Amino acid sequence: MSILICPHCQAPLEPTENRSYGCENNHQFDVAKEGYVNLLPVNQKKSKNPGDNEVMISARRNFLEEWHYDPLVHEVASLIQSQLTDKTAATILDTGCGEGYYTHKIAEQLQSISPQVYGTDISKYAVRLAAKRYKSANYFVSSVFNLPVADHSVDLIVSIFAPFDAAEFQRVLSEEGKLVIVSPAENHMKEIAELVYDEFRPHERTILEKIPEPFAKVETKRCSFVLDLNNNKSILNLLKMTPYYWSASAAQLRHFETIESIQVSCDFNISIFEIATVK
Repeated sequence: MSILICPHCQAPLEPTENRSYGCENNHQFDVAKEGYVNLLPVNQKKSKNPGDNEVMISARRNFLEEWHYDPLVHEVASLIQSQLTDKTAATILDTGCGEGYYTHKIAEQLQSISPQVYGTDISKYAVRLAAKRYKSANYFVSSVFNLPVADHSVDLIVSIFAPFDAAEFQRVLSEEGKLVIVSPAENHMKEIAELVYDEFRPHERTILEKIPEPFAKVETKRCSFVLDLNNNKSILNLLKMTPYYWSASAAQLRHFETIESIQVSCDFNISIFEIATVK
């Protein structure tokens, strides 16, 4: 059974015989040849092509597929599994899934609990790449602020460096659902930042502090490691998938093009939240 609902009338969406999704009010959404469905209405777009641009998405795919962030992936999957130990099946939603690497890896590592995994992003280009490459999840285009997902239909939401909407997350999570948020810890990308800014300012934990009631934090785990990058292509891909690329001057970008080796600190907070019950 699908967790998807119509973005126009909120009626349940179900697969049809002609490679599409439809609702009882005859709204229909074609499945693209890559396997995803676009559930982002025009009136929810703030630009022609919302979301990360092709430069950032392509750089992220190239960088992640060199396995640099796999220590983070393993830690996230392990924590998710620890939260779903009492389930023989689970529905997981990756909001802001990008080009799908994390979504795929989570689905792959949680096969023992037979998860039904969905990934969504507002960038159609990113979702197209995800659906074309990774077949272990179901992908759809949508805004995290208007999720076309049925009430209380998701066991766990994972949000990795992505926008979030607490009210929407509360609506779609099941009664005992969990929210997993990955955010930068204080020393994340320190060495890259030092090449762009005059002074490095440690990341603050503002993202975690913005999660309002009724969400209550269960735990936060720090995941830290150092990357040894020994080719310029990987260094440039890392730069392009971060905001530092857009802050760098032309001279600084030229300098990055000459760097052949660098050590970079990767520093993450993985935080688990649940919906607090009123006593």
